[in-house]
Amino acid sequence: LLRRLGDLSLDVPKAAEYAVEVLAHLVEDKTLPEAFLDSVVALAGPDAGPRIVEGVRGQLKLPLQVTVLKAQAKSVFAEYFVAGDLDEALRRLEELHAGRAGHVVVKALIVSAAERKSRECEMASVLLSAMTKVYGSEHLFEGFIRLLRSVDDLALDTPAMASILTNFIARAIVDDVLPPCFFSLVPGKLVTTGRGKEIQCGVRALLELQGSSRIMNVWGSGAKQTMEELRESVRMLVDEYFVSGDVGEAVGCVRELGAPHYGHHIIKSLIYKAVESGEEQVRKSIVLVKALLAGDVLDHLQLTTGMMRAVQALPDLSLDVPDAAKRLRMVADLLAFEQLASPAFESAVQIRARQAARGPRLDAGNVEEKAREVVEEFLLSDSSREVSDMLQELAAPEEVLAQLALHVLLAAMDKTERERAALAGLLSSLCVRGALEASSVEAGAEVLLRRLGD
Repeated sequence: LLRRLGDLSLDVPKAAEYAVEVLAHLVEDKTLPEAFLDSVVALAGPDAGPRIVEGVRGQLKLPLQVTVLKAQAKSVFAEYFVAGDLDEALRRLEELHAGRAGHVVVKALIVSAAERKSRECEMASVLLSAMTKVYGSEHLFEGFIRLLRSVDDLALDTPAMASILTNFIARAIVDDVLPPCFFSLVPGKLVTTGRGKEIQCGVRALLELQGSSRIMNVWGSGAKQTMEELRESVRMLVDEYFVSGDVGEAVGCVRELGAPHYGHHIIKSLIYKAVESGEEQVRKSIVLVKALLAGDVLDHLQLTTGMMRAVQALPDLSLDVPDAAKRLRMVADLLAFEQLASPAFESAVQIRARQAARGPRLDAGNVEEKAREVVEEFLLSDSSREVSDMLQELAAPEEVLAQLALHVLLAAMDKTERERAALAGLLSSLCVRGALEASSVEAGAEVLLRRLGD
């Protein structure tokens, strides 16, 4: 970029100013080392180079946006560790409007807790689970990736950082904050040597040898709060409801739990039990969901998250309940009928349920349907990682993936401007993640252009 700055300035007169802003951000975020500035004059030339260096160094003396965000987040965490008010912490985090910088807040939470004691680490794990209501899975994933990248630097101030991060990752997987396949999504160079490898091995050992109940106590019995009790309370609540059918009592029990951030697990447990028990219990589960939403005990985000997690685990549930996919589709249909979920959500659940019932595959016969599934699921969840995981499991040949890219592009033509931009970003992200080859997207784009007249 710096070598081309002269030519670029002909089309973008303020290119040098924009380069200052970009470089200042990258250096502040430690994506580029500060020593990189020493080469700027040689790269950009004697005219623009010194001005860029001076501009970047000047901006680094000022509090950049990411620096301000870190300071604000640390203030929230410091108060939370003292007062223990989870709802207040979540409210203040929402007011930060971190946007795409949510990963900065996630990383700051872990670093702040690591500098304290086990009690604060337990509190941080609970807050991290609740933060799924504020930040998307992409922010949480990116936050942990950045922790792995900087673990050696963090260990200078906190020597036990590797073992602390091991515990946080294992706990996050058990709490459904991170996917069980987290390390398969991490760039290999981060976990093949040194502390990264130590962390990966440690997390796998915890998950394989300790079990989820032990991992819930990973910070020690003294630091443990109520997460394990919450899971048991939810199980007992759901079992009792299906026996008694007392909606008011069940709603009161959920409210008494005082854990609105855990609503997704309540929904997932309720749906699981209903699917296991039969169609009558499916209808009873909808009655309770409707009452929980009407009473503002849970919100629609928790309903959506809980349902999608139930759908994601459908292949395992189908081993014990052959009709699980059919019953889950019935749940989605009833939710839409009661206007508790949008038709788009119902469609996404229906598609995922059919896929799980058939088993994963992608070929020329179902590629158009699969593309619709990709589009609907992405626009619903805004998670390119989930779409990437799904496509990589299918292991389809490149010519079929080219057809898939084409149908995603065709679908984008009927969407709003924001959705078109999002779907274009999805294809780019899938290439970066290795789920699609750039040549597949190119082939799809070529066919799209040929059909443009029609």
